[in-house]
Amino acid sequence: MLFSKDELDSFLEDSRESHRQAGAVEPELSKLTRKDFYGWLEELSGELKEQIHLNSPLSPKDRVARVKRAEHDFMFFARTYFPHYFSISSSCALHEDLAQIFEAMTQNTSGDKYARAAPRGHAKTTYCSQLLPLWCICFGKKRFIVEISDAVELVEGCLEAIKAELEDNANLKMDFPHVCGASKNWKIGEFVSKNGVKLKAFGSGKRLRGVKFGVYRPDLVVLDDLENDTNVRSKEQRDKLEEWLDEAVLNLGSVDGSLDVLYIGTVLHADSVLARKLKLKFWNAKKYQSIINFPKRMDLWERWSELYKNVSKEASETFYLKNKALMDDGARVLWEDALPILKLMQKRSENLKSFNKEQQNDPRIETQIFTKESMHFYRELPRCDYFVMYIDPAGEKKKSDYTAITVLGVSRAEAKIYVAESIVEVMKTKKTIKEIIRLNQLYKCRICAIESNGGQEFFRGWIREKAFEIGVKLPLKGVNNTASKGQRIEELEVPIEDGEILFHQSQSLLIEQLTEYPEAKHDDAPDSLAGAYDLTKLKKKVKRRNR
Repeated sequence: MLFSKDELDSFLEDSRESHRQAGAVEPELSKLTRKDFYGWLEELSGELKEQIHLNSPLSPKDRVARVKRAEHDFMFFARTYFPHYFSISSSCALHEDLAQIFEAMTQNTSGDKYARAAPRGHAKTTYCSQLLPLWCICFGKKRFIVEISDAVELVEGCLEAIKAELEDNANLKMDFPHVCGASKNWKIGEFVSKNGVKLKAFGSGKRLRGVKFGVYRPDLVVLDDLENDTNVRSKEQRDKLEEWLDEAVLNLGSVDGSLDVLYIGTVLHADSVLARKLKLKFWNAKKYQSIINFPKRMDLWERWSELYKNVSKEASETFYLKNKALMDDGARVLWEDALPILKLMQKRSENLKSFNKEQQNDPRIETQIFTKESMHFYRELPRCDYFVMYIDPAGEKKKSDYTAITVLGVSRAEAKIYVAESIVEVMKTKKTIKEIIRLNQLYKCRICAIESNGGQEFFRGWIREKAFEIGVKLPLKGVNNTASKGQRIEELEVPIEDGEILFHQSQSLLIEQLTEYPEAKHDDAPDSLAGAYDLTKLKKKVKRRNR
């Protein structure tokens, strides 16, 4: 890529400020800034061309075999013709995954959607917005490629980098003479290659209706960092962008469903549009983190961090070298040669919030109470002394609300409470009643409580009738909560952090709603967990009642 988002923002701000001081106002200010940007693009493109000229020439006699392999092997194509992008010789799991996606997209006639969360500094734009389009151009794998980013200038820069390769890459010219060189349509932000492949750049949220290339509609869309740190803070803006993506972008292709969409970026907010798509199976989603496994001896890293921040970098390096084996033990990073554990821990020490967001794709909300790191998990449910169940039914008028049912198992000897079941679904009344009876028969619950707030008393009556009808004993009671929902949920913080409450990794929706609380769209699962936890503290009272 010719420039990063930070470099672009800095350039545009400097340009605007310079023209403001000279007395320029809108709309002239925008025109002058745009003119400056064109000049900057030309300068950066020239620098890239100089780097391209330094590449070693390929052997003409191997051309046929080379082209044949490159057609089906993306990584071979990329490394053979564009070595200047591979100053670090190794690749990482993200790059291998992207190569597989590229190959799948260009082999299958039916379109698909892919969402990937990638850490900063892992060459995602180089791969997705430059090398992939070049591969498609050289072999005619796609006819009309659309690239979209938060700022149109970012993808305009990517298109200029692609044009530089087609104009000045000697190895590319030797093996693909029919695609190289400038064509009649060779503009900033839009061009058509000599073999008839069109690329066009857009900014996110822009009008896309009727985007065509002659009789062709787009057959590949690359979405590269659609959001920025400012607009992602507003739920209204997030909703608006998602609506635009679903309605405008996904309908760009032909009616035959051949459009491929690759959405890659960094998760800037727990409820960002990318974060939402990562939860949808049909987006073939995957999230990557710079640190896959943290070191075992985080206590040593905390001491190192104190030296790094409060003493000197040299003192921290001395400490690290002295304890390197212990401090590296257990650590597993995504791209060792580019960002080893020491570099990543330096970033983490400098700004934890930024690190979690940009390197771990795990943005933390300022008001966040629960984190996955603070949770404790079990592999197999142990023998428990008794179980309790809490039912939080969906509101009568809110058809989209979840019904949340939690079953907790209590081990007196361990003083632990295990989340045996966390069922969070949009369920109709009949299914909810069947599920309650099934769980009670499975766990022989000591008590089954149902929230009575909001006029749910009638629901308890229906459950009793069904249980009586099939001859099942159901220790059902109504609970009228006096404390607010927020207070009940927040009281879970200590028992969760202390490991009194243990979860199973499969309880993904409960964990998700806890970690995104209080800004999550739904908090039914945490509310149900809070209700069930309260029941475990009533054991003595329940014992006397059952005598």
